[in-house]
Amino acid sequence: METRGDQSDEALRLARAEKALRQSGRELKWWQIELEHTAEDLQRARRQRARLRDQVDALSDALAASLSASYWAAQEPASGVGRLLGRGGADPEAELVREVEANDLFDGGWYLRSHRKAVASGLSPALHYVRHGNRKRLDPGPRFSTAHYLERHPDAADGLPALLHATRHGNLGEPSHQDAAASPANDVHL
Repeated sequence: METRGDQSDEALRLARAEKALRQSGRELKWWQIELEHTAEDLQRARRQRARLRDQVDALSDALAASLSASYWAAQEPASGVGRLLGRGGADPEAELVREVEANDLFDGGWYLRSHRKAVASGLSPALHYVRHGNRKRLDPGPRFSTAHYLERHPDAADGLPALLHATRHGNLGEPSHQDAAASPANDVHL
């Protein structure tokens, strides 16, 4: 009789284990479905983030262009009389701004995205870089590190913006911050 009781206890344990196994299988399927839904949600969020990044890029580029246009409109003399009276002389700061804007390594939209205080200043990105770039060690674009350049050329710290110093002195072939120390501005992008 004892063997029969052992067999029934074993059968009971086996039945409970099978029931627990089926329950675990159902839970596993449920979690797999949840994982698939979460993966789909993550993909949707990534697509939305990419669209938002594109919108931010487009808006910051448009803002940079608008601020630049406003700056240049303000630089135009009010009338020809001012020029005749000798008040229309070349503004050295405007010449620096023009040179920065013409440089391939300067990216006004990127500058605004990377340096939020530049947006708050209301200045054109190139003007902000000319006035504050060296002192604050702000990068004019993703392919030029002001801080890295100034470390290698301390003589450029007090005068000409680092980007223009590098251009005028033929030092653009040096490693950028992508090859040297990474710029903290790279972490700002949305």
